[in-house]
Amino acid sequence: QWLSTVSSTPAVPSSIPYASPPRSQPQVVSYVNQTQQSTMYRPVYHHWFYKKEVETKVLWQPFSMVDSLALEEAFTSKEILPETIVATDGGRYDVNILRRQRLAVYWKENATEVRRCGWFYKSSSDTRYVPYEENVSTRLEEEFKIATTTNVWHRRIEFPNGETIVFHGPTMMVHYLQATSPDSWGNTPQDGGRRFMPGNLKTCVDEFNIDEGEPAKVDHLLFLVHGIGSVCDLKFRTVEEVVDEFRNLSLQLTLSHFRTSIDEGKVNRIEVLPISWHASLHEDTGIDAKLKSITLDSIPKLRHFTNDTLLDILFYTSPVYCQTIIHTVGNELNRLYTLFKERNPTFDGGISVGGHSLGSLILFDLLFHQKVPEGETQQDSKSILSSDDKTEKREDASKDEHNSNQKINYLTFQPKAFFALGSPIGMFVTIRGIDTLGEDFRFPTCPKFFNIFHPFDPVAYRIETLVNPKLTGLRPVLIPHHKGRKRMHLELKETIARVGADLKQRLVESVRSTWNTVYQLAMFHRSDDQALQQEVDQVLEEQLQKQNELEYPQSGMEETDEDVCVGQLNGGRRIDYVLQEAPFESFNEYLFALQTHVCYWESEDTMLMVLKEIYSTVGITVDNIVDKQNTNTSYSSAEINAPPLIPTSPYSSTNQIPQEYKKL
Repeated sequence: QWLSTVSSTPAVPSSIPYASPPRSQPQVVSYVNQTQQSTMYRPVYHHWFYKKEVETKVLWQPFSMVDSLALEEAFTSKEILPETIVATDGGRYDVNILRRQRLAVYWKENATEVRRCGWFYKSSSDTRYVPYEENVSTRLEEEFKIATTTNVWHRRIEFPNGETIVFHGPTMMVHYLQATSPDSWGNTPQDGGRRFMPGNLKTCVDEFNIDEGEPAKVDHLLFLVHGIGSVCDLKFRTVEEVVDEFRNLSLQLTLSHFRTSIDEGKVNRIEVLPISWHASLHEDTGIDAKLKSITLDSIPKLRHFTNDTLLDILFYTSPVYCQTIIHTVGNELNRLYTLFKERNPTFDGGISVGGHSLGSLILFDLLFHQKVPEGETQQDSKSILSSDDKTEKREDASKDEHNSNQKINYLTFQPKAFFALGSPIGMFVTIRGIDTLGEDFRFPTCPKFFNIFHPFDPVAYRIETLVNPKLTGLRPVLIPHHKGRKRMHLELKETIARVGADLKQRLVESVRSTWNTVYQLAMFHRSDDQALQQEVDQVLEEQLQKQNELEYPQSGMEETDEDVCVGQLNGGRRIDYVLQEAPFESFNEYLFALQTHVCYWESEDTMLMVLKEIYSTVGITVDNIVDKQNTNTSYSSAEINAPPLIPTSPYSSTNQIPQEYKKL
């Protein structure tokens, strides 16, 4: 290991063990001689990184190859201006080159630091390489150039903070930290100076797993609305973070399941953007301050969780706050769609919406009250929001401008599909006093609706039985596994069930034969043997049918018959779709109930179904043979173009990845 403790005194050790080169051959071409080395200097290839804070840790994440090239091109241009902005991360972030800031485009987020990096280090307390500050990196590159061209080593490089760096050769550099003060026992810590293993980009590139980048063209736009609370899963991630996870899944599954269409230029990527309403409800309305004044001091963490999360359900049942939530979601959908069109003027794809938990109910109510397109007639189903006289109650409670159904936001686009994940829509519709939606019920502007849920999700409810109560025995459609088959434990269950049914049938046949023989011997004098045979068969069939009904009460219909018409809500197609539980989840469904409610953000099966439905609208289907090798790979440079600069920047980023990067 290169990381070891040395003396904290400013003196440089006289002997340092030999080390493997921290700089790779493409940058320092060494002609090895045990007594003397002559080297040829080549400048370092810089890569751009951005700072990311995770809890209390600070991480430096690399931009993709395409984004880094675009940033480098703008940085080295002679026409760079203070207003120069480069779009990165598929257009979701902007980078101000001169200010070294990375800014979110579609949502609120603190600006993060950006660095142009060439030299890195890793101490004994670090698990990843950390880039030097740009001024330090520039100084190191200058000193290394002097040392390699003059072949003069062991020069001390002093820095204003008291730290010292010494190049002992083209393959070895040591960074001495500033000496620390003695502790309370009078001992001086031995880690005042440390041997580092610094390196340039070529040395550390594998540590960061740099992606090629995303395709520039967007095929489809998907908006996702979060559920209750300010965090969306058990990792306490925000809606922006879980949507990032969902988007990454879409890129991986697109590569593995749509490879043929990608090669033909028909498939690029879908853009997924988050819709947040929690902050507007809790901050803009002042409800948090009101709740704080009446909240008890005991069990503060539990009470904070209740106020921040669980009360969102009650807020949505309140006439005042329900209107605030719906307005926020509607305004955000229109704002983000308009902004996306401004930044992507050539976009001609479709738009879909999705909601998790309470977010799906918000979209359900919002989509129902959209304007009917010209040339169509209003559907004959009754209003869900007004089904329990909610409108009248709002108008009586307050004359505020938010308390009228006439203020419902009309979306500036018509979604192709609506995906509900772990949705309580069925429960809320029922408690509003609606017994059935009817087969004619549908959204005015959205032709497709999919209710996706995990079988153990305690918040999820079915929709098909609300459309038609006669479909109670119809099981939801089982969503295929993303690797192309059912999970092993589910296949085992079905096999055991089939074997059990075969054994039962054989037993019944044996009993029937014995029974018939006994009756024939006991009643041989009766002439109507055929009538007796029919009577025996009828009794046995009735007993068998009763037993089947007890064990399989839903056997009256096929489990996943996708040809059953369930009304107009999804264009006549099935509505309820259930995920396959994992093997460990099947051991105790109560233990994993809470986890299953937030599993959708990391579910490949969910994302693949969304992709299938989105691309099916343009006649694109998945490959018959899944490319398993590309499940976790990124796009190649031939399949992507650099993201364009936004209009304020005069620079383009369409240059190809240089040969040096391809060798990485």
